This record gives sequence, structure tokens and C-alpha cells, in this order.
Amino acid sequence: MKKILSITAVLILTGYLVFSMMFMSGSHEDTRLCKGVEIVLKDSSDISLVDSEMILGLLDSEGMDPEGVALASVDTKAMEEMLSHYPLIESAQCYKTSGGKVKIIVYGKTPLLRVRSNSGEDYYVDSKGDILTNRMLSLHLPVATGYIDRKFAADDLRRVVLAIDRSDFWRAQVVQINVNKDRQIELVPRVGGHLLILGSAENADTKLERLYSFYETGLSRIGWNKYSSVSVAYENQVVCKKR
Repeated sequence: MKKILSITAVLILTGYLVFSMMFMSGSHEDTRLCKGVEIVLKDSSDISLVDSEMILGLLDSEGMDPEGVALASVDTKAMEEMLSHYPLIESAQCYKTSGGKVKIIVYGKTPLLRVRSNSGEDYYVDSKGDILTNRMLSLHLPVATGYIDRKFAADDLRRVVLAIDRSDFWRAQVVQINVNKDRQIELVPRVGGHLLILGSAENADTKLERLYSFYETGLSRIGWNKYSSVSVAYENQVVCKKR
């Protein structure tokens, strides 16, 4: 009987201690005021579309600035949702720190190219295929022109630019992309007065490798200005058109 009473007393005491700690913790959080916001920007490229001032402005405009507000009433999940819906932000993580601040980690979108279509549209495409139409943007990126709709830009052109970015040579060499009325993709190189014709976006990496091999073994000996166009539109072929 004494053993049972002892066990019961221990359980009651343990429960009381746990309750007391929870109560004190909750009470402590209720009385603390947020000391400010700590913002960390995570961009996967050298081009940053967001900055700390922009994040603070968004919080203020939505009535979510936590500074001076009781931490218990700060809704970090609502902050995450609001920031993640902003067109230039990929995702956001918000949480309260032990020091009484709110920490916000923001992942900005990665723009790949600018599109200026023959229909008059002017916008950017990011690495996930999202269309960025913010008129305040002014970025130094490859420009694509011609017969381009948004689906073609977000899918085909995005894949081509990603293939170009995987090569140091082509990233430095390609200055413009054009899409003709037959939806054939053409590249304008920095060196040489010829046009590079990829055709479709299919197997873009392989086509660029074939072009690079031709540059090394052919054009380096023949001369950069011998041809008006070099096409790799067809599998296992390099078709050149003389001037």
C-alpha cells in the first residue's frame, strides 16, 4: 500500500512540475514583446530580386510587422503564407527565436531570361518556369525575341537557357535567342557573324555539345565568318550555309 501511495505521490508531483513549467513558459511568452526582425536572404544566383527593405515593407503593408508586439500573438505561419505568395519570392520560413526576435529566411526566385515577343509582351522567366511581370525589374539577362507565347517561354526556352547556363563557353558566347515563325530556336553568338540554329528545344545539351565540337574542329580552322548559319536541328548533323 505504501509503495502504491509513493508511486501516486511521484506521479502527482511530476504532473504538477510539468504543468507549472508549461504555465510559466506560456506566461513568459505572453509578456515578452518582439525585439525586431532578423532577415536572411537565400538566392541561388548572383541576381537578387528581393532585399530586407522589401520584406519589411511587405510586413508593414499587411499589418504583420512583429516588432513591439507580444510574441504570443505573432503568427509566423501567416507571415510565411503572405511572403510566399509575393511574385518574386519562391518560399519563406518564419519562426520566433530564443532571443525574442522573429527570424525570416527568404528564398528569392531565380530569373533566367527576358522575353520580348513579337506580340509586344515583355516579361521574365525564372528557373521554375514562372512568369515574372514586375515592371520595376531591370535585369541583365539573355533576351529572347520573336514568335513566343508564355507556354513556349516557360517550357522550351527555359530548357534551352538552362542548357546554356551549364556551359561556361555558351554562357559567355550566346547574347540573344530568337524564335522564328516556325518555332525554330536560333542563337546569336558573341563571336562570328553566323546564326546558330538549334531547331526545337529537345536534346538542347546534346545539340550544344555538337556545336562546340564543330567550333573546335571546324570553325577554328576554316574561320568564324565563312558561314551565315550553322544548324544542329537534325540529329547527328551539322548543316552549314555559306555566305
